[in-house]
Amino acid sequence: MKLSNKDILAQRFFNQGLQVPFPNSENLLSNALGIQAQYLNHGLFNIFIRTTHTRNSSVNQDIENLILAWGQRQTYHFYDVKTWQDMSLFLKSESIWTEKYFAEQGLSLTKESQRLKKYLQEPISRQKLKAFYGKEWNVLFYGNALMTYNSRLGRLYQKWQPKDRLIFWEEPSSKVIEHVDEQLFKNYFRFYGPATLADAAHFFGVTQGKLPKDSLSNLSNLDYEGKIYYFNQWQVDATIPEVLVLGKFDPLLVSYSYKDLLIPKECQPSVWQKAGQIAAIIVIRGVYYGNWNFTSQGKLIHFRVVTIKQLSQRHQTKIRNIFKKYAKWMDKTAGNIIFEVQ
Repeated sequence: MKLSNKDILAQRFFNQGLQVPFPNSENLLSNALGIQAQYLNHGLFNIFIRTTHTRNSSVNQDIENLILAWGQRQTYHFYDVKTWQDMSLFLKSESIWTEKYFAEQGLSLTKESQRLKKYLQEPISRQKLKAFYGKEWNVLFYGNALMTYNSRLGRLYQKWQPKDRLIFWEEPSSKVIEHVDEQLFKNYFRFYGPATLADAAHFFGVTQGKLPKDSLSNLSNLDYEGKIYYFNQWQVDATIPEVLVLGKFDPLLVSYSYKDLLIPKECQPSVWQKAGQIAAIIVIRGVYYGNWNFTSQGKLIHFRVVTIKQLSQRHQTKIRNIFKKYAKWMDKTAGNIIFEVQ
């Protein structure tokens, strides 16, 4: 049988919970190795579409045990605690921009980290911490510099609150965890596979030389258009969902170096936009159809979908239902849901 991009995409959709959802958000995040949260509400959306929900499910209950921290590629993620700790250990030797930035400002990362630790003897809100620093905040926390640095060392994280974030400081365990890199590597291909070594290096934000390639012997692989794709298990029941609604910075958009499998080259500028923005998108039977976004107004969330060709009424109804369920999960109500053709 000759493989197509749809065969690989079907496996990815299945492995990522888009065909059979994960039982809860903590289980999802331990498998996904975190979900990017550059835009918190879109990060929550990408968790929502991959997990099961009861009629009375709500965001506050479902993400109670999740944290927010800076991880691979120095980006902001929802994590379960163990995955964040493992990721911090794996990335510990990787240098990040904060070191150069603090040196250029004539500031000491060690000194300022110890000062931050004193402020965080008890968890406090981001707004309260900002008040402690006053005018210094804009320099020390430019691009979240001081938080990113300490989060990457496994000692600072946040928790989501509807109107703020709660910041925690916990010293990491001194216990040495053996083969953590191999476990993370295996998890990547189980959730994101089929994927290439270049994809894995992109996901972790390291060079391919830092990957534990000895672990590849435990994986299956296939050759597609001159690239070797690794995966844990071929799912014979995997199919292409009729409708996929993916939020900004969705795992399907940020976790791979090679983008052409899902988004054709001519459409990529509409998805991977200027200033590092990655759009929320509509996918119909594995084909990119357009973008969407939302705005919150009190207890209402308004949605706008802009597609490159007309959506059928059937597909519009499916998308509306997803938006309405997400709004309810967020303890809000879906307001206007507008469909436009570009």
